[in-house]
Amino acid sequence: MTTHNILSVSEDAQLVSLLSRLERCHILKASTAAQLNTILAEEAIDIILLDLQSPQINALELAALLVSKTPAIPVVFLTDSFKLYDFLHAGYKTGAIDHLTKPIDENQFLNRINLYLMLFDKEKMLRQLNNTLQLRVEEQLEQHRQKDCILSHQARLASMGELIGQIAHHWRQPINTVGLVIQDILDAYDFKELDRQYISDSVNKCMEILEKMSNTIDEFRRSYKTDALKGRFSLKDAIEKAVASIEPILSDNCIAIMVNAVNAEITGYPVEFGRVIVSLLSNAKDALIEKGIRNPVIKIEASVADGQAAIVVADNAGGVPREIEGRIFDPYFTTKEDGRVTGLGLYTSKHLIERCMGGALSFKNADGGAVFTITVPIGRQV
Repeated sequence: MTTHNILSVSEDAQLVSLLSRLERCHILKASTAAQLNTILAEEAIDIILLDLQSPQINALELAALLVSKTPAIPVVFLTDSFKLYDFLHAGYKTGAIDHLTKPIDENQFLNRINLYLMLFDKEKMLRQLNNTLQLRVEEQLEQHRQKDCILSHQARLASMGELIGQIAHHWRQPINTVGLVIQDILDAYDFKELDRQYISDSVNKCMEILEKMSNTIDEFRRSYKTDALKGRFSLKDAIEKAVASIEPILSDNCIAIMVNAVNAEITGYPVEFGRVIVSLLSNAKDALIEKGIRNPVIKIEASVADGQAAIVVADNAGGVPREIEGRIFDPYFTTKEDGRVTGLGLYTSKHLIERCMGGALSFKNADGGAVFTITVPIGRQV
């Protein structure tokens, strides 16, 4: 149970008697300014009772000094009825919060002091709650920061997985071609067709293929290189690069892609923006393949109006089931087989567009498929 420290700067006998009746209170007394300063330096005081008629100190000057140096400690002054108005005016002018008139009314005094102490307890409890709340907020913020770091790391791993998958797809046919050339050398030897010219042609063909494969790596490296600096870039160029990186996979699966993009500049992160487009195209591709859609098609429309660029990616895969529409942007949510994907593509895409580029990424089912719309501020049309 809390014990309160009350500092009395008064020689009034009635006050001394009344103070002794207060419960859970430790009464400290000072009759000089030096004693008062010593007590304030050594003890945590909750209330100061200051007699304006104390003979050994200038109470008004002391009250003003106390209020300025220890504003958190309430000062209640005591005065007699002689020139009451003058004393009240002077006392409140120092910053004191209340007064008691001598002779002191017993009930009034006890009620007021107990009220002050109750308010002090409530304030102390509120401070403790605020401190606890602050600690909880900091803990939650730290947990969110750690979660964001984990999600960012996993998103990078997922992006690397997509990169490797795309390189593998681009390399599959060249590797098969090199394999056929090598096998043909053995057949040429068996059929007595192997000569220097044959070997030279085979070597040149293989080197040409390997050079293209090397160029593929360089191209993907440039496409996936993280650009930490925010800058202006061409919306049309970013979309075309994203489409080019995934178009061979779409072509192999007989998926048509139609692009209609205006040439405008936007501010943001061009590489990451391209990954968002690739992620949306990849999701549409997966939906079209899994549902076995006849005449599958993906459309990209980029337009400008009212200072905003709108990029719409739509497919004809039948749309997202109603029961999961509200969860598609949640982290780790996926409808694909376990282990195939992380479920972070749409989550990180929304995070990038909305929190990093000041735009919005939304979804709806329309025209027999899923429609994703990106809106971002533009600079100028070029």
